[in-house]
Amino acid sequence: MAQGRFIMLCLAALCAGGCGSSDEPGDASTTATSSQASSGTTGATSGSGGGGSGGTGTGAGGGPTSTTVVVNEISAKGGDWIELGNPGPGSADLSGLGLCDSDDSGACNTADALRFPEGTQLAPGAYLLVLGDQAPEAGPGPHTTCLPDGGPSSCFYATWKVSASRGETVHLISANDQVLAQLEYPIEAAADGETWGRLPDLTGEGAVTAPTPGEANAAP
Repeated sequence: MAQGRFIMLCLAALCAGGCGSSDEPGDASTTATSSQASSGTTGATSGSGGGGSGGTGTGAGGGPTSTTVVVNEISAKGGDWIELGNPGPGSADLSGLGLCDSDDSGACNTADALRFPEGTQLAPGAYLLVLGDQAPEAGPGPHTTCLPDGGPSSCFYATWKVSASRGETVHLISANDQVLAQLEYPIEAAADGETWGRLPDLTGEGAVTAPTPGEANAAP
């Protein structure tokens, strides 16, 4: 009888230490691990989002990653300039965007790209003039010394120029160098006193045009 009571007391002591709940320690460990993983994933997502925003050039100072602005007109003879235009409907932010000619492969020559300063805006239906072949020390602008024979009173400066003899493509690029808009200037596309621009203005394909810097494109 005493021996039976001793055995019962031993069994009771064992059950108090975890009898019938052998899975509980594992469950507790799994719960903690899952919570840590969830917390880690959230942190990684936030970090990735922050890196992504910086990488794509969005946010303050980064510049937009899309635009309604088009490369509208190119002059490669008798004056080196490029006209951008905004068909709208809203104002376009050019902050951080770049404008470049093409290298030998036809890709954007990003090393020499003109970068538009923070706060550069282009209203719907408005045009922006870029003078080519300017001294690097002059900086991008905006400048008030522009074309001598009329045109806008404000312009920006690029260090490169479009070659009429070999043909080039002018690219408008995002802050992280993605092409947003472009216009090809074919080899010897226009004669002296002519330009190459979109017809109809702002929306059409490239065609020979009369020089109209800062105004709607027109046939020669």
